[in-house]
Amino acid sequence: MKRHPCKYIGIAEKVVCKGVDHLESFCQDVIDQGGEGIILRDPQSLLQPGRSPSYLKHKVPLTHPFLSFVSNI
Repeated sequence: MKRHPCKYIGIAEKVVCKGVDHLESFCQDVIDQGGEGIILRDPQSLLQPGRSPSYLKHKVPLTHPFLSFVSNI
């Protein structure tokens, strides 16, 4: 990952997905390094800033301790 002047921002390299196994492995690597997940982009769509239906966030949902406690009752 390239360095950015702001310590809270990192510039990620483009990685082409080679299938579901590659996607899950890559996402797990990101999470293991402290990331929240990855953003997938439709390779056929045009790049555009902001929200777009051609972007998909893929991450592991966090469980809230209170919800886990309540579900065990």
